[in-house]
Amino acid sequence: MGDSITVEFSKLTISDSLKYPFLPMARKFIANLGLDFDTITSLPEIRNRAKQRISSTFLSENDFSEKTGKFYQIETAIYALAILYLTGIAEPILTEKFALFEAQKVNRHLKNEKNSDIILEIAKAFNWNVKKNDDGSFAVHFAKFLETSTRGRLHHDSIWKLVNRILEKGLVRVSPRELARLLQEDVKNQIEKSAKQELGKVPEQIQNDIDEIKADFLKRKPQFEEVLQVIKAQESDYPPCITALMNRTSEGHHLSHVERFTLVTYLLRQGISVDTIVKMFSNVSDFKEDKTRYQVEHLSGVRMGKEPYMPYNCSSLQTHNVCSGANNPICRTIRNPLSYHLRKKGLPLVKKRRGR
Repeated sequence: MGDSITVEFSKLTISDSLKYPFLPMARKFIANLGLDFDTITSLPEIRNRAKQRISSTFLSENDFSEKTGKFYQIETAIYALAILYLTGIAEPILTEKFALFEAQKVNRHLKNEKNSDIILEIAKAFNWNVKKNDDGSFAVHFAKFLETSTRGRLHHDSIWKLVNRILEKGLVRVSPRELARLLQEDVKNQIEKSAKQELGKVPEQIQNDIDEIKADFLKRKPQFEEVLQVIKAQESDYPPCITALMNRTSEGHHLSHVERFTLVTYLLRQGISVDTIVKMFSNVSDFKEDKTRYQVEHLSGVRMGKEPYMPYNCSSLQTHNVCSGANNPICRTIRNPLSYHLRKKGLPLVKKRRGR
């Protein structure tokens, strides 16, 4: 995954190469097995699973999972070959989807690590200047924090703004979950960089695989393309229904299922983090953090490697008495709350993706 990953640590085991196939130890393990390039590309099982690893990111079933037991020995080779395929396919949308899918899996693995030192060592494997504090939190150099927190969805969430963080001697304090989320962005970025490298001549069967995956993707590409760029909304530009739901939540009022679904899916689509949304519900009387986090993560798509759910259309919100913009002139011209800020600013609406 690039030359920037150069550090290897003793606390990482061979089985970690399955969860974190971009680590140097994973590449070393492949070499120790005697799996050179010619061997890897000649084994049908490796090639087929590498193809499946990519196609699962754009097929609706999205059913790829790493094998365990004796099969984990080849999973690192499968990952490496999948990156090679992406390089040959050269489709930015597919690369971005694959990178996000893989990075979200890494995030889930890191959050499930019982030993937080593993998270520390993965961060150091990316050459991060990071330290573990006595209270279990971590301290990340502010330059790396800024570099990573201004990418992707994190950029739109105030929780990641440096002015809202504890800064001590040039280090930003983050929780283990937050460090895992930051690392997700770095993993995604590294995969995208690796897939942009120039691909030289490859064996005929590899080129055939590349052509096959690309042809399959191109059939489905239109459903993943945005007609216009997606512009995130500032909180002051949220639609009346969302503003009302946020106010009720902060005051500790109970929300119905439809109201919660609407609020959470809207905020997720605006790039607000799971952690921030979970904290919003902490004032509600029946709040249970573990249950709330599970529900929000489910709606975010992170558990399935998919995009967040879409909010209900305005017609459905009216049916369930969630709409509070009956007299709002902007609300009369839109079909979904996500369009409100675009219409308010006089911007073209974004075409809804098909197949979602």
